[in-house]
Amino acid sequence: MKKLHRLIAKDIFDCLSEEERKQLEELCRKRGIGAETYLRMKTEIVSQGLHEEILKARRSRTGGRVIGRWRYVAVLVLPLAVATYFLFGRQEDAVVEVSGTIQMESKIPVVERKEPKVILASGEEVYLDRKEKQGREVPNAVNRGNELVYETSRQAEEVGPAIEYNVLVVPKGGEFQMVLADGTKVWLNENTELKYPVNFAGEQREVYLECGEVYLEVAKDKKHPFVMHTAGGDVRVLGTWFNVKLLDDNKMEATLVEGKVQVCSGEAETVLKPNQQAVVGKGEKEISVKEVEIEDVIYWKENIFLFKDVCLEKIMERLSDWYGFKVEYRNHSVKNERFYISIDKYGEVDKILELMSEVSSVRFEIHDRTVSVSKK
Repeated sequence: MKKLHRLIAKDIFDCLSEEERKQLEELCRKRGIGAETYLRMKTEIVSQGLHEEILKARRSRTGGRVIGRWRYVAVLVLPLAVATYFLFGRQEDAVVEVSGTIQMESKIPVVERKEPKVILASGEEVYLDRKEKQGREVPNAVNRGNELVYETSRQAEEVGPAIEYNVLVVPKGGEFQMVLADGTKVWLNENTELKYPVNFAGEQREVYLECGEVYLEVAKDKKHPFVMHTAGGDVRVLGTWFNVKLLDDNKMEATLVEGKVQVCSGEAETVLKPNQQAVVGKGEKEISVKEVEIEDVIYWKENIFLFKDVCLEKIMERLSDWYGFKVEYRNHSVKNERFYISIDKYGEVDKILELMSEVSSVRFEIHDRTVSVSKK
C-alpha cells in the first residue's frame, strides 16, 4: 500500500512517468479503487500551495534536502479536523533529522520483528532466523528471512497414510510470508497460526487457520479446489486473492480481492464478488455480506497501521501498545483531534509524532517510555 500512496502523491503533483501511471492503474484495480473513490481521494487533498510550504519548511531545516523518510507527504482535510497522510519513501543513505517540534529526552526504541516458528509434524519446533537468506532449518523449504518457501510439488491424487502437516506460528510483531508447495502465496499477520500440509494430496488443497489473519493469492488449479478451514466456517476457491480473519468470538471474516470464492458454514453458503466481505460463525444459518474498501482490510500485509478519521486517543492507544510506552495527557481536549494516517509499524516513533505535531495543534514530549501530550 505504501507504493500506492507514493504514486497517488506523485499524481497529485503531476509528476508520474508513463510506467508509474500504469503501475498506479494496476494497483487501483487490484485494490478495488474505482474512479469515483480515486477522484474523492485526490479532491480531498489540500492546495498544492500548502504542500509547497511544508516542503519549503523542511528544506530550510535540512540545507535544501527533503528529510529522507518524508519525501512524499500529503495533508488531507477531514470533517472538523486536519488529518495527516504519511507516504514513507525509503532512502537507505538519507540522514533523518529531528526538527525540534517535539521535546525528547530519550528515544523510544524501534520495534524489532519477532521470529516465527514452525511446529513440524514430529512435534519439533524450529525458529526461523530473520537474518537467514537461504536457510534450510525446515525440511522441503527455504527460509529467506521474512519468507518461507516450500519446494514446488505436483499434487498426489490419493491421500497417503503419511501426509504431514506443519503449523506456522507467527507471534506479535512477527508478520511473515510463506509460499506453499502448490505455489500459493500466504501473508500471515501477527498472532496467527496456520496449519498446512508439506505436500498437498487428494481431491482438495486444505489448510487450517487456527487463529489470527491471513491474506492469500491462491495458485490456480481447477482440478483441486483450495479450502481454508476455520472455527467459524470455510472458504473454497479455485484461484483467487482473498483475506481471512478469525475473530475473537470464533466468527470468520472473509474478504474477496479478486476472483470468486464460496463461503460456507453448516447449511449456509454464499458466493462473494470482489470488494465483498462475509462474516459467519460455525453453525449459523445466515451469512452477512457487505461491500468494503479493500484497502481498509488488507493494509496490514504492508506492515503498516492505517487510521482513517480516527481520534488521537485511539491512535495513541494503538501506538503505545505496539511500541511499549505510556501516554499522559496534559490537555484532555487534544484526545478528540482527528487524523487520517498511515504509519510504518517498524518506523521510529519520534519521527511519527514529530510529523503529527507539525500538521496539528498537538505537542508531544518523550521522557524514558512516557509520551506527554498537550496543546500547542
